[in-house]
Amino acid sequence: VRNGPAAMFPGEPEAAHEVALGTGFLIEHGGMFVLTNDHIAAAASELRVVLADGSEAVAAVVGRDPRLDIALLSIDVPRLEAMALATTSDLEVGEWVVALGNPFGDEITASAGIVSSTGRGAAGSVMGGPSSLYRTFIQTDARIHRGNTGGPLINAEGKVVGLNVALGDRPAELSFAVPIERIREVLDALRDYGTVARAYLGAMVNQVTPELAQRLGLPEVAGAVVTEVHTGSPAIRAGLRPGDVILEWNAKKVDHRTLPSTISTATVGKKVNVVLWRSGAAITLGVTPDKAPN
Repeated sequence: VRNGPAAMFPGEPEAAHEVALGTGFLIEHGGMFVLTNDHIAAAASELRVVLADGSEAVAAVVGRDPRLDIALLSIDVPRLEAMALATTSDLEVGEWVVALGNPFGDEITASAGIVSSTGRGAAGSVMGGPSSLYRTFIQTDARIHRGNTGGPLINAEGKVVGLNVALGDRPAELSFAVPIERIREVLDALRDYGTVARAYLGAMVNQVTPELAQRLGLPEVAGAVVTEVHTGSPAIRAGLRPGDVILEWNAKKVDHRTLPSTISTATVGKKVNVVLWRSGAAITLGVTPDKAPN
């Protein structure tokens, strides 16, 4: 990377090389794989993985998910120890995390910090398309830069809770990681099909506040309020309206944080029952998600 990780050292930078440097980490998911950022893998004509002992292995791209900025690579090296993935990244604000990386291919680096935001309060988009916001991020003040992007964000137990994401080295900006549950949702598809086919509803949703719940007569603060419905979408065909509060999707309770990702992993073309709150009462609608547009 021109003016990449090496440019962070004091003094005169070395001559630029057309080599992209990033980090990945080993996982076991029916084979030996490496997780890294898609923007690293997509830009490379050749991929080589430098292992902890200094040896190198040619890597092949198994699957890519540009929307989550995740790539799954395979390497043919036996008896490697994979990192343990947390079952969930149900982190709390203030928890300690460590961002690991190997920006120069010769030494593991670490930066520590706390979780400054879990992304739970963000509005969600179930519209589909490149601007979808189902990829909520873990926000941390652990330093994440181009050198350790693609590396693991680990908790105090040493388990991976997220995948580091960074597109530049601007120290004034915040650091982000893709939560492990978002990664787990797509691993099978990346391994088996090389891509991820997502479903979409075609609506914008937001948080149900206590004030809104009281105004709508909701018995509890729950669900996701629909703020916008897209023309010609599955939401329109199902009769969804702005102001509806979606309480359950296919018998699973949802809110503005969990609904977008829940819909994205639904089976395209398969009808599901959606419980929503409208005009002071709970009703059920049948919704058939479409494949998310590109």
